[in-house]
Amino acid sequence: MPGIALKEYIETAASTEAFREEELLCLEEVMNAWEKDPDRDYTLLSCFEEGRLSGFLIYGKTPMTEHSYDLYWIVVSPCYQRQGIGRRLVREMEEDILRSAARGIIRIETSGKSAYEGQRHFYLSLGYGESGRIKDFYSDGDDLVTYSKMIQDLKGRKTSSGQGEILNCSE
Repeated sequence: MPGIALKEYIETAASTEAFREEELLCLEEVMNAWEKDPDRDYTLLSCFEEGRLSGFLIYGKTPMTEHSYDLYWIVVSPCYQRQGIGRRLVREMEEDILRSAARGIIRIETSGKSAYEGQRHFYLSLGYGESGRIKDFYSDGDDLVTYSKMIQDLKGRKTSSGQGEILNCSE
């Protein structure tokens, strides 16, 4: 996160209008934890276009598992959406995981509301399958939808760090 304030990440997430205030507060807690110890629980991948934060993704190893990971947050600034940045961030996460492990299972949880249909389609388009649904989990009419994907290393392994910066993320 060199040269960029935590505040810009929170503002970028807020600008999408996809997150409630309590979710943004949770994101701030996660970002603070990452900032204190980037190699502990979370990995932050950031995309920049023309020197501006265009998107970011936060993932981490799932506690008490051998090779499972959770994608906690994926955010793309509204002015950069539909340019392949989210796809690039997910691909980079998968590659980053495989630099330190021979295989991984990635889990993603999202809302079942119709407003999230685009996000759910996005995950399906990246090869993630719906692996579970809990009716009315978040609130009445808002299911928890879980997606997952198994990834495997077909090459060698390299060490990974707690952050990544990608310039010119649009495809």
